[in-house]
Amino acid sequence: MKYSELDSRLRKVYSRIRTLDDYHWDLSGDKIIGRHKKSDLKIRIRVANSREEAEKLSEVKEGEGLDIVVVPNKGTFYIHNGTFIMTSKFLRGTLVDINDHIVWRGFKVVEQDGKLMQEDFYEYLGGRFIEHLKNNMTIGQDFVFWQFYKCEKCGKYVDIDSVRSHLKEHGIKIEDKDEMMYEVFEISIIDGKVYDKFGKEVKEDKLSEEAKDFIKETLESFKS
Repeated sequence: MKYSELDSRLRKVYSRIRTLDDYHWDLSGDKIIGRHKKSDLKIRIRVANSREEAEKLSEVKEGEGLDIVVVPNKGTFYIHNGTFIMTSKFLRGTLVDINDHIVWRGFKVVEQDGKLMQEDFYEYLGGRFIEHLKNNMTIGQDFVFWQFYKCEKCGKYVDIDSVRSHLKEHGIKIEDKDEMMYEVFEISIIDGKVYDKFGKEVKEDKLSEEAKDFIKETLESFKS
């Protein structure tokens, strides 16, 4: 199939998103199939002539990933059956926001073809994304995501930048670890609280002293 033979509606949608280098795009007849390059999260984008048609398409599930249906209705943006239904002008911004909600959460050193390589793991914080959409919250302005490591000795969560020194105090050398997984927490600039990926508040007694200092400094930097 030639590019010129694609549905003109699909070409128009594609033209809005093809410069987003966080994604790889395949044009597959009646839809655009995207893949987030770092996390491998799949994005399926289709077009419909009306909201009613879009809602029917939302009933069709093709495995893991996110489904988006673009409609011609102006000012349209809502979620139906877990599918994003929107006007094309909201598409690019939504994909940027999705990228902002995909966060690195750890690594593992693996052997492949006789060589050691680092395998990275990412997490799509979809629940937080929906919540942020509902409340018109913006990353870097209303909240920030940060990685915290749960210390195997004291059970406290340590911010990623303090892990080396914290583990050293417990007699653990971070350089000896070939795998480390982190929890991604949300630091709310609005209320000064910390939340996990499910939106549950992380109480101070769960945090190390280093993490408490880091969070305090982060909040103060935004206030200033």
